[in-house]
Amino acid sequence: MSLLVAIALSIAIRGAAPGQASAVAPVDLSKHSPSEFRDDELDLPYYVANFHRLANSIALSGPRRGFIDIAVWRTPKDNEPYNARIMENILSLAFFYATNRPWNPYRGDPAVRARLEAALEFWTTSQSNDGRFSEYAPRQWSLAPTAFATKFMGEALRMIADGPAIDSSIHRRAIEADRRAIVAVLTRQDLYEHGRKFSNQFDNVWGGALAYLSLYPDAAIARLVRERLKQTAADHQSPVGYFYEADGADWGYDLNTHHSDLHAAWQYARATDLASVFLDATRRWYEWLGYNAVPEPSGNALTLAHGFETRQKRAVVADAGAEESEAGFPIAEHVPAAWILGPTREDVATLAMARRAALARQWPHVDSLAIGSFRAFSPYAFLHRSQVHWNPTDAQRASAIASMRHQREQRFTHQRVDSRQPLTFTYVRRPAYYAAFASGPRLTAQQRYGLELLWIPGVGSVLQSQSDGATTAWGTRGDSLVAEASGIAPTMRVGGFPVSLRPGSRDLPSGDVTVEYAVGVDSRKTVTFSDRGLRVVVRRRGAFVEQLPLLALPTDSVASGPGSITLARGNARVTIRWSPSSVARVERTNARSGEHAVVAVGIPGSDSLRYDITTSRPNGQ
Repeated sequence: MSLLVAIALSIAIRGAAPGQASAVAPVDLSKHSPSEFRDDELDLPYYVANFHRLANSIALSGPRRGFIDIAVWRTPKDNEPYNARIMENILSLAFFYATNRPWNPYRGDPAVRARLEAALEFWTTSQSNDGRFSEYAPRQWSLAPTAFATKFMGEALRMIADGPAIDSSIHRRAIEADRRAIVAVLTRQDLYEHGRKFSNQFDNVWGGALAYLSLYPDAAIARLVRERLKQTAADHQSPVGYFYEADGADWGYDLNTHHSDLHAAWQYARATDLASVFLDATRRWYEWLGYNAVPEPSGNALTLAHGFETRQKRAVVADAGAEESEAGFPIAEHVPAAWILGPTREDVATLAMARRAALARQWPHVDSLAIGSFRAFSPYAFLHRSQVHWNPTDAQRASAIASMRHQREQRFTHQRVDSRQPLTFTYVRRPAYYAAFASGPRLTAQQRYGLELLWIPGVGSVLQSQSDGATTAWGTRGDSLVAEASGIAPTMRVGGFPVSLRPGSRDLPSGDVTVEYAVGVDSRKTVTFSDRGLRVVVRRRGAFVEQLPLLALPTDSVASGPGSITLARGNARVTIRWSPSSVARVERTNARSGEHAVVAVGIPGSDSLRYDITTSRPNGQ
C-alpha cells in the first residue's frame, strides 16, 4: 500500500488531520421539508440551519484550537477560553454528529467530527489536575463550571457512545475528564460548602453522575452518589421547601435549573431505589409553591409571592423546566401538586400546530443566529430531548389548581420557618382574601420583605411586591428604598397570643394575625390580618411614604382622592383608606406581572399613618 493511499484511508477512517478539515457546510433547507420533523422537533429547523456557524467557530489550529469561539451561549464578555461553561455546547456538536434523522445531514460528517474532537481535547486540557473547571477567570476553579459540565457531558457521552465513531483516545480522555469532574464535585469540601449556598449548581451532578454510571459502572462513584444524596437532603433543601439559593429562596433557579437537574437525574433514577429521593424533594418543593402561587380568573399563569427571592426576578409562572427543552417535567406524573404547571398536553399540541403552520408559511426561512444573545444556541435545546417526559392534561391541571389549599379552604393561617436563616413565611386565608407575608434578614440586595401578595377570590391578584423594586415594593420608605429592603425581624401574635417561630411548617391557631417590626430607629409598624381586611399602622419619626404596588389589568380603573384609593375590576372593588387624610401619588409603572401592570401608590405620612385595605366582590361574595 502506498503512503498516499494509507494517508487517504486514515483520513477516511479517523477524519482529517488537525487544521486540514473542510468547513462544516450550511444545510439547504429547501431540500428538506417541515414534514421531516416530528411534532417534538419543530424547534429544530432553527438549530439545523445555524449549526454550521457554531461548528465553524471552532478553530482547528492555533492557540484557541477547539474553543467554541462564538458568543451564542452565555454573555459575550464571558466568551473566553478559560470559561468551561461555553464548552457545554459540546453537547450540541455531539447531537448533530450522532443523531440519525432525515433532516440531519451532519450525522457522521467528517468536518463535524474534526471539530467535536478538537472541542473535546480543548475541554479535557482545560481541567485542573483534581477535576475542576473555571468560569470567570483563568484557573479560578469553581463549582458551577465543574458540576454543569457533568450534566451536559453525561448526555454528550451517551450520544457519542450510540453514534458514529470518534478518535478512541480522545473519547477515552473525555470519559476520564468527566469522571474526574464528578469525583471533584462529590468529594471536595469547598465545592460542597458552596453547593449548600447555591444548590442548583451542585445538583447538576446527580444527572451527570447517573448518566456516567449508566455507561460505565463504577462502584466508587455509585457509593459517593448515595452518600452525598443522603447528606444534601437537608443541606440543599430548606424545611420550608425551597432549594437554597444565596441561602434563601429563588423562583427562577428553582423553576428552571433545578427542574433540569431533577429531570436529568430522573432519567436514570426512576426505576431504581433512588427514585424516592427525587420524588420526595419534588413533593416538598411543590407544596411550598402551592402556598406562594395563586390563579388568575383568565389564562394559565399563576401569580407568585416573589419579593423575597434572592437572585432572579419571577413574578408569574405557567410552566416549569429548562426553557429550551419543552420536554415536560417527568416527575410530575407522580406528584399531583405539580400538575398546576404546564405545558399541558393540549398546550403542546396547540404549539405544535402553530409551529408547523408557521414553518410551512416561511419555509425554508428560519430565524438567523443572534450572535451576542445569551441563549442564541443553547445546549439545553438538546439536553432533555431524548429523555423521558410527561405533561398533565388540561383537566388534570384544572383539578390540581382547584385542589390548592387556598382554593379549597376559606380559612387558615399557615407558617413556614427556615432552619438556616431566620426566614419566616406566613400565609393568611380568610373568606375575603388570601395574603402572603415574609420576613427575614437581608441576604441579597434585591430582596423585599413584608406583604408579598394579596389575592381576592373570584377577582385575582390585586397587590404584589416586586423584588428589587424601588417604588414597586410594598413597605415604608424614608429614603431611596423601603425599610423592608433591609430585612425585618418581627414579633407575631395570633388571637392576641404570641407565636414562637420554629423551623418547619405548621398551621397556627385561629384568630387575627398581628405582625410588628421596626422600620427605623424608634419606629414601629404593625400589620393586622382580620376577617374585615388588612390594617397597617406606621409610627415613624419625620416624613415617610407608604408604598403599595397594586396590580391592574388593562380593563381595571384606579380612582384616588384625599384619604382613599380604589381599584375597580369588574364589579369588585379593592379600597385603601388612610388617615391622616392626604393625596397619594399614583404611577402606572413599566413593571409587569403577567397580564397586570404594576401601579405604584405612594401615601405620604409624617410621624404616624394608619390605613385599611378592604374588598368587595360581585354579588356580595
